[in-house]
Amino acid sequence: MTDASFSNFHLKLNFKWGERRWPPRDTLKRDSGICYHVPMDEPDHVWPTSVECQIQEGDVGDFWMLGYSTIVIDGAQNVPAQYARFEKKRDNENPTGEWNSVEVISYNGQCVHIVNGMVVNSGQFSSLRMGKILLQSEYAEIYYKDIAIRRL
Repeated sequence: MTDASFSNFHLKLNFKWGERRWPPRDTLKRDSGICYHVPMDEPDHVWPTSVECQIQEGDVGDFWMLGYSTIVIDGAQNVPAQYARFEKKRDNENPTGEWNSVEVISYNGQCVHIVNGMVVNSGQFSSLRMGKILLQSEYAEIYYKDIAIRRL
């Protein structure tokens, strides 16, 4: 997780899945994510209050709104809940084992998820607009490289 807090930013990274998996998810899809706008005072725990750009086999670019956060997608706002999912609109993910590029752009409550150069999901009026950024991994080997962030 970053030490600094970010509001308007453009994050870009590359990832690929490794071979190893661990119980209890050793037979499930490989799962990870980029959680952003984690409040500075959020306790250290699994799935903190945040907006997540899902990195999961077959689901890269989905939104997960965690900790009662909200966003509007296609004119509909999720009901505040512990978690809520908005599936991506397009699939542009490379096969498991190949490198993928993921970008997250957050600007004044608008959030955009880009996979391998294609916008796959976007929302507006995010209830979270500032906070730390974290990379997660859920019981599967994942490699990240070329991580860059630029304030907007």
